[in-house]
Amino acid sequence: MIRKIIKPENDNLIIKIPREYIGQEIEYIVFPVKNHDDKIEKSNIGSLGGALKKYANPDKIEFEKDAWELHVVDKFSK
Repeated sequence: MIRKIIKPENDNLIIKIPREYIGQEIEYIVFPVKNHDDKIEKSNIGSLGGALKKYANPDKIEFEKDAWELHVVDKFSK
């Protein structure tokens, strides 16, 4: 796969195809890329918070604190 971000100077683009791609079907997609300096809007952060709350098992909440550590120990101690 080749991925390259460029800033075109005109409406023409020449793409050099690697030799191993010759004779194969390939796909190219052109779309604008957002500015890398853009920040995620705070309104989007946490928008899924609590979405899975209906699946929570109150009897297992006390085990959540150590769940990751216990999983890693169990997986790699064998």
